[in-house]
Amino acid sequence: MPRTREQNRRIRKQRMEQILQAALQVYREKGYHGSEMGEIARRAQLGRGLVYYYFKDKEDVFISLIVRSLSEWKDRMDSILQSERSVPDKLAAILTRMCESALDHPDITYFHQTIACDVHLLFPHRKQEIAGYYEEAIWRPLRQLFEEGSANGQLQVSPSVAERYYISMLFGAIHGESMIDRASIPEWVEVACYGIIRKNEQVPTGK
Repeated sequence: MPRTREQNRRIRKQRMEQILQAALQVYREKGYHGSEMGEIARRAQLGRGLVYYYFKDKEDVFISLIVRSLSEWKDRMDSILQSERSVPDKLAAILTRMCESALDHPDITYFHQTIACDVHLLFPHRKQEIAGYYEEAIWRPLRQLFEEGSANGQLQVSPSVAERYYISMLFGAIHGESMIDRASIPEWVEVACYGIIRKNEQVPTGK
């Protein structure tokens, strides 16, 4: 009995996910240039020909991984952005989710941290397209928050300073071997979004 359209759709989705997860594992071990389609197929427990049925080449695999993972992240971020919280509270919620996601999915975190730096070298003919995916999923929503918070007085610094500070705090939390532990996330977020100075207390000046 032939499969239904829905069954074919589920099988396609499952196999593509197998391939992308396998590619992620191979990338973590061997980097982009060391990743080969045959090894990706072996890790996915699929025939090499079947991998080429879903993806035309290695570039297609890794760009698809970028696009899919950023799309999933954007979906998670939208619920925060569309909430009624203040700008600082939205920034705190996003930073918390980013730190938790980095701990829950270290391979995809490593993937984006490393491949994003080399997009112009690895995919020169598609670098603007890929930069657009990062802009839409991460940077534009954050910049809009910084601009909104600065305009309504919820942030005490300019949008550009807020962005630079916030991103440095984020990268400091999820950087490779020095990645923050889960128990420290709330304190880290509190410092990043609300400061290290006790509220409503006079701070002594040094001489």
